Amino acid sequence: MEWTAMMHYQQQMQKIVRSLLPVRKSLLTASECELLAHLYLQPEQNTPVLLSQGSGMKKEAVSRCLKSLYEKNCIRKQRQAEDERSYQLFMTETGLAELKKGYESILQPFYDLWRSSSEDFEAFMYYADKLAAHLEKGEGKKRDHEVL
Repeated sequence: MEWTAMMHYQQQMQKIVRSLLPVRKSLLTASECELLAHLYLQPEQNTPVLLSQGSGMKKEAVSRCLKSLYEKNCIRKQRQAEDERSYQLFMTETGLAELKKGYESILQPFYDLWRSSSEDFEAFMYYADKLAAHLEKGEGKKRDHEVL
């Protein structure tokens, strides 16, 4: 693919992403909402390492988000008896309430775009899901020797 075409697609993607950014109505950042959603949807994956793997976020970013969530009383920590260095995370009632508020804010732009272009939106999300699966498998990693 020509670099000019690729640049066009990159710009179009940026337009879409910018249009989907939430209007700030929540105490939580998008990353914090994402981690709380992982805890809510997959409560058995409730360690920092599993959250990092499940979200694709770097461990350092997960640690910062968890510290902030703990300070906001959105999560509680429980040390594991078999390994004193490790702990499990659990969502609090405050965390659940903030997750609901955060996701209403985060998802509204998605629903607005879906309502205005349902079939195109659904096709886009289908392919975005496929591309994310490639990234999760490591098939989309940057190759130093091959830029264009």
